[in-house]
Amino acid sequence: MKLHTILLTTLLTMGISHAEVQSTATTSSLTAELHGSTGNAMPQIDTLISKIETVGYSTVAANKDIQVHYYNKFKEKTLESISFFGLVNKEALRPLLLKNPDFGAFAPYNFFAYKKLDAADDNNTWYGHLAPEAMLDIIGEKDADARKAFTDMTTSFDGLMLKEMKPTMSHKYEHTKPFPQMGLNKLVKKFEKPEDLETFVEDFVMEHDGRFSKHNFIIAGFIDFKFEYADMDLAFDKYDAYWVSLLCHFEFSNSIFNRGVPEAGMFAPCSVYFYIPKGTNELHVGYASVNNWINGLNFDDPKRIEYMRAIDAEVVETLKEMGFEVVSLSKD
Repeated sequence: MKLHTILLTTLLTMGISHAEVQSTATTSSLTAELHGSTGNAMPQIDTLISKIETVGYSTVAANKDIQVHYYNKFKEKTLESISFFGLVNKEALRPLLLKNPDFGAFAPYNFFAYKKLDAADDNNTWYGHLAPEAMLDIIGEKDADARKAFTDMTTSFDGLMLKEMKPTMSHKYEHTKPFPQMGLNKLVKKFEKPEDLETFVEDFVMEHDGRFSKHNFIIAGFIDFKFEYADMDLAFDKYDAYWVSLLCHFEFSNSIFNRGVPEAGMFAPCSVYFYIPKGTNELHVGYASVNNWINGLNFDDPKRIEYMRAIDAEVVETLKEMGFEVVSLSKD
């Protein structure tokens, strides 16, 4: 074989090998970037939260020191502290909710902080939230203007966080498996139009909370956006009703946050959003599926994944008990 033929064959082989490597290479996407401060920085976190009104934010709920509940209920303690804050910028959210009701899956979105008990393993307080791109991908928002508006809204809080906390380290969580094509579970219930819609909503919320408590869920926060915008003299006429409940399951969260994966707190509590489109007799509900947790943090333990999906399915079954029918369910 002539020399130039040998060289050509070698180059072609190398080219094929390179193409195969490129075709099988995995790409990573950002799930979240958590920031860190040495020692217990929970007092500084409290100070940060006290200043969020300066950038247009408020808290739907502040669920602090959840490790105490884990210990009291399960006698397990691996965390020195873990707290969750449901953040909303009501004015910035209004046009987004009017454009796409699915923004309710992150209205509020969760800012959380934790510190492990074992200081020898990790003597830092970690804090942050899901990346805005991750939240947008989970709800399936494609519109560039809406994505920018939502990102700008979260960035305004992040600027305050960095200014107040002055973190000395950060850790990026990336996922190689994409979020599910359908990141949300959605259901709908038809009802007979009541004489008093406000009473209908109040009765429904009471029934909802009672049913979920029987399934060992806890309502960790609540916001009625229809009421809030009326109180602010801001139009919100696309919906006859719109509210969000924060859903938590202590056994579920203890099995993850308190057993080795506290960073998964970035996905909790779950914002379950309800709305009635104007002039209809349909009550819609949606929330981000646990499949986003599994893919977003690269869970790989089959038993843990099976348990996580079982709790997710229990939410769907409880809603079915209340007369809801499935519109779409998230699939891995």
